Amino acid sequence: MPTPIMLPRDRGVKVDKVHFVDFGGQLKPFMGGPVQDIMRLGSRWALEITIPLQETEPYGRIWSSRLVQAKIFGALVAFRQDGLDIGNPGMPVVDGAGQTGFAINLRGLTPGYVIREGQAVPLVASGRRYLYFAGADVTVGSTGRAAVPIYPMIRRSPANGDICEMTDPIIQGSINGNELAWTRLTAPYHDFGTITIAESE
Repeated sequence: MPTPIMLPRDRGVKVDKVHFVDFGGQLKPFMGGPVQDIMRLGSRWALEITIPLQETEPYGRIWSSRLVQAKIFGALVAFRQDGLDIGNPGMPVVDGAGQTGFAINLRGLTPGYVIREGQAVPLVASGRRYLYFAGADVTVGSTGRAAVPIYPMIRRSPANGDICEMTDPIIQGSINGNELAWTRLTAPYHDFGTITIAESE
């Protein structure tokens, strides 16, 4: 698997928009009757980011290089949680193999730490990052273990001991579209506009 490219954190985002891409849906009978909610595996996230104007040297040069490489090899983008004091969750890892569904068992957490509803609970499985969020507040027990309700549904079952990157959530995916383009101003600045990174799995 190619090594994905981390987009610059410095001067990186002017504004962003989070998209939840739902592969489920509702089955509505055309002759009436109850609506059925269909839960399909694969719902995931996309992040639409507007990049601020970058001075041509060095930021425009670096951004153009990283974007093209990310288009080829895949992109990594820091997922901001503005205003949330993540604190010290410890060094959480997956507690037990074969987990599926809407919950994940973790160990290695700081006893007494509170995972907040809506806090990112990103997992790294088979070398790929998967972004999930806590569905409710959870207080870690004295053993450093916790069963965390998450959404969306686990897309790839992680192995025992896989890392949970709670202190530094990152979205991994592909840059949407078949091409990249940017405007080079004579100021001199680069205008990269808006791009969308969508999780591939």
